Amino acid sequence: SLETARIKIESNAIHSFPLIISVRQTTGILSWQIPLLIDSTDLNTRIYNKTSRILCSTKYYPYAIRDEKELVIVSISTASQTNIFFNLNVTEITDFYLSSGIEKVVEISPSEPVYYGYIFPENTEITSVIVRVESDNHICMTVSIQNTSCPVFDLERNVEFSGYWQTVSKRGGITVPREIYPRGFFVILVVKGNDADCNSLSNSTFRTKNVTLIINPTITKRDYVIATGSTTAIAVLFCISYITAVVIFNIRRSRKLKRLETINEQNENINEQAPSPSMTTENGPKQWDSVAEDSSLDEDDIDIMEDAFSDKDVIRTKLVLSVCDLARKEPRILRHKSRLYLYYLATVAVFYTLPVVQLAVTYQRVLYTTGNQDMCYYNFLCAHPLGMLSDFNHVFSNFAYILLGLLFIFLTYSREHTESSKEEAKCYGIPQHYGLFYAMGTALIMEGILSASYHVCPNRSNFQFDTSFMYVIAVLCMIKIYQTRHPDINARAPVTFGILAFIIFIGLIGVLDGSMGFWVIFTILHLLICFVLTVQIYYMGRCKFNKSVFNRMIQTFKHDARCGIWHLLRPLYPSRFVMLVLANMCNVGLAVWGNLYQESNFAMFLLIILMSNLILYTFFYIVMKLCHRERILLTPAIYIVLSMLFWGAALYFFVNKTISWALMPAQSRIHNKPCELLNFFDSHDIWHFLSALAMFFSFMVLLTLDDDLIDVHRSQIPVF
Repeated sequence: SLETARIKIESNAIHSFPLIISVRQTTGILSWQIPLLIDSTDLNTRIYNKTSRILCSTKYYPYAIRDEKELVIVSISTASQTNIFFNLNVTEITDFYLSSGIEKVVEISPSEPVYYGYIFPENTEITSVIVRVESDNHICMTVSIQNTSCPVFDLERNVEFSGYWQTVSKRGGITVPREIYPRGFFVILVVKGNDADCNSLSNSTFRTKNVTLIINPTITKRDYVIATGSTTAIAVLFCISYITAVVIFNIRRSRKLKRLETINEQNENINEQAPSPSMTTENGPKQWDSVAEDSSLDEDDIDIMEDAFSDKDVIRTKLVLSVCDLARKEPRILRHKSRLYLYYLATVAVFYTLPVVQLAVTYQRVLYTTGNQDMCYYNFLCAHPLGMLSDFNHVFSNFAYILLGLLFIFLTYSREHTESSKEEAKCYGIPQHYGLFYAMGTALIMEGILSASYHVCPNRSNFQFDTSFMYVIAVLCMIKIYQTRHPDINARAPVTFGILAFIIFIGLIGVLDGSMGFWVIFTILHLLICFVLTVQIYYMGRCKFNKSVFNRMIQTFKHDARCGIWHLLRPLYPSRFVMLVLANMCNVGLAVWGNLYQESNFAMFLLIILMSNLILYTFFYIVMKLCHRERILLTPAIYIVLSMLFWGAALYFFVNKTISWALMPAQSRIHNKPCELLNFFDSHDIWHFLSALAMFFSFMVLLTLDDDLIDVHRSQIPVF
């Protein structure tokens, strides 16, 4: 029996009196006309006098009688009163069904679409196949996957009515699950009348496209288990090893402290039995008490009384500052203020995440309902479906953020509850803000959850899900670095999250309206904020922008001028001045670069600004620490090296993009690449793993960087 056939017809009929072709089969009919009109650029219509259609086999019609002999009747008619030339050719297609791993090269045009069938082999573990399409030109086309039923929608105007479909320029791919198409499927290739849906251009007059079509099996269920199980096992083993090492270290440390306490008690007993007029034993406790009294002043004595404000102005504008000068508040007050970051972050996370998850699920459902795969920017050559998720591997790989965020919270908790002496911590070492560390760990967890939500259906509209908590992490880290040497000058949590909300709002506007006017306004705002922060950091928050600010500036210039030109030009705080000048130069450079090259990807540019400033600040802190002859212990040094290595490796895989939502869907698919790890993960999945480790080690750098100062009195710790 006839499986299927192709009908080719060419005629000189005109649009006013077209040639009508009707093909009647046993249970169906197909009709079209020549010339075939295809919408092209603007309001123009391209006319095709040569057409070709593939007939759908009768057995694929509903209620068709099996093994019925195929009957094809071709009727041709016209209303023209003059003779019309036509050439009709009916050809049997003997290679209609595609085989796995075998390439099929076809030539198509808007008036000559083609489609082929595929049937899943029996008695195999194949759960899905990937249909790959390659071409040598950028002419826009549509690839559609439809059920094996008639009629087949194979024209530009109706190809989107059934099944899955996507636009393709040079490369495309669709993963087809066996459970959705158990009896097989049709692959339809249709060239569009213009290229507007693929590259925003529609000036190509040549509309013939050579396409290479190949179908390959995807991974089996066993491959799913191996890939997910092995990565999960490695991550869990890493965390267990880390926790075990910390517990063992804490046990050894506590035993060592107990031995030291026993020795001290024995020495005290000896001293009590044989008192000595030593100045050290006589003055030591008194000196400790005086220091403790100086550094545990009630916050009300500092912040509310009028003389406290003048005291701040005097202390914070000294030429040489120590941490003791800026650590005058009660530890319980600092602890409460730092915990506010965690409370605010948890509240924001709940209210932000729930609608995001709901929207992500809705996107996935709409994708299944409409079949429009242009909605989501997947790496279609490495997108493994599971359950309701079309791209399970990119969702799964975000578990690294969640696991390492939980690990960092545990390490922070362990460190907080193993401090040697509460009283000694009031005067020695850097005042800790553990609430900020808890907030950083929680932000890392939320980054994993929101990044997974984004990867359910990645596109331009929801890219902000993936970056919002990266903004939070960058800001929290900068605040933590600043508060390390300025413990009393801490930004309030409500103000911080208000600023973060404003940043996210700006990012939203930039994504929706990235016009030149917006970029000009944003650049001015960016540099203005840099200037304000520069002044506040330089003067330790004691510079007020009010009506008398210009009078104060004039008076200061007058006094400095009387002392000489050198005093007028010499900065009051040289190290701070150099750091801030370099930071502002980098921000100006970023602003110029963003206006030149990042107009289509504002959300990423905003993240680059924040991350660049964080890197600059971290680098400055480490350099200044070394300049003040402070040591970097082995543990933080290892963390610094590890974070640099993992950031470098992560950025390598991040730059090698597999998608780009800043482009149109068909253009983005040109970047699609096959899987690189365990035949399951691509370069972006590897970015997830490596960047999670990089952020974890970066957090550990901030947690341990000043461990060399634990036994140093705060009056000996410089501020920079």
